[in-house]
Amino acid sequence: MAERLAITTEYITLQQLLKITNIIHSGGQAKGYLAEQRVLLNGEEEQRRGKKLYPGDLIETAGQAFTIDRESAEELAEREEKAAILARFQKQQAKSAKAKEKAMTKAARSKRLEQKKTSQKRPTGPSSWN
Repeated sequence: MAERLAITTEYITLQQLLKITNIIHSGGQAKGYLAEQRVLLNGEEEQRRGKKLYPGDLIETAGQAFTIDRESAEELAEREEKAAILARFQKQQAKSAKAKEKAMTKAARSKRLEQKKTSQKRPTGPSSWN
């Protein structure tokens, strides 16, 4: 049975599929993988890493099979909900950081500013290595 791979775009490339499914670890490995391993796209051998894969395509390689499919309405809703939760969390974190900065005393702010200034004045380069 083929594993379903839902996509959010019109198509993905064969290289992207190989990376998403952890068959290869980087895009640079795709060319070598396709030269050494047999990859079937809808029953025909495929060696182009940039080959566009559309919903309905069946890819077979290394004893695995994948069917490209569109993202369902439920998956879309779940992805949007996760994005909204992340946005709320990031907003809360920014608000907390702003509150910490405001709570810092004037003396502490000037001390931190002075530390930044002195750290920027340190010599760099070969003459400072001695």
